[in-house]
Amino acid sequence: MTPYLLPSEALWVGGPAAAGKSTVSRLFARKHGYVWYSVDAHTFDHEQRAAAAGLHELGAGPGAFDRGPMILEDIHAPTIVEGAFVTPTMAGTGPNAVWLMPSKPEQLARLHERNPGANHEGLIWGWQLINDQLAGTTATVINVDNQTIPQTLNALEQHFAPLLTAHPTPDTPTRQSFIRTSNNQLVVQAHARNRTTPITFDCECADPTCTDVVELTPTALSQARPAILSPRHT
Repeated sequence: MTPYLLPSEALWVGGPAAAGKSTVSRLFARKHGYVWYSVDAHTFDHEQRAAAAGLHELGAGPGAFDRGPMILEDIHAPTIVEGAFVTPTMAGTGPNAVWLMPSKPEQLARLHERNPGANHEGLIWGWQLINDQLAGTTATVINVDNQTIPQTLNALEQHFAPLLTAHPTPDTPTRQSFIRTSNNQLVVQAHARNRTTPITFDCECADPTCTDVVELTPTALSQARPAILSPRHT
């Protein structure tokens, strides 16, 4: 079997809400053959595991426990980990970690565009927290102000270019399994949260150039399911 990156060599993408972390990380994973690991999509699982270890009280919010060890336990393939909980302490500040940072005005504008009229105070507070975590470190920060998604994706690829050069190119079945792993976690969390509204899944065709997504209701899905394919692939 082709050796892949060790858990300690996973790619890490941090940043506050509305920085574009999830969008560009999903696209990066599909294009280059990585598992997309959304820390948000593992929230319920992390909380349960932390509670079982006596580190967290369920129902008491996201908690301040360290998610790093749990994330590393979950990694069994080349993975790009993204989320606001990714910190320099967790990921290190080497070439396999980067933070996407909008300015405060840019973040607020993006949040209002995403969800007009909502109260974004908590998410704006998160910007300051992450900015403080990065202060005084050698972490690589990409300013995403006025960037389009393709531009931010390109910046991410440029940063990770040396690691991509050493990354084995997975075959189609392996790519499909990586995308399915990420999609399955969305299903697991949706079931745990009793979510019935549609979720955006990545097309599992495994074509590196495909960026199609599929909106599906999670209650109709299980892990033992047919491949999720966009209409143009069916």
